Amino acid sequence: MNKYIGIFLITTFICVALYGVFGLLFGNGGDIAEDAIKTFGLIIVVLLSFLITQMFYVIDLLKNANKC
Repeated sequence: MNKYIGIFLITTFICVALYGVFGLLFGNGGDIAEDAIKTFGLIIVVLLSFLITQMFYVIDLLKNANKC
């Protein structure tokens, strides 16, 4: 289980870091709509990180099922 928690944290960290870097490069200022878009974007990033972790889990389950 620690393996999957690590995968989740690493993918979340990398995605948030890239999101922040590109946000600084392409963002101009403090617009309310821009802040809302960034908030929803970060929520999507976390959910996709969870999906990536679940795909690794399913792949490992399929590998173990084929060994038997």
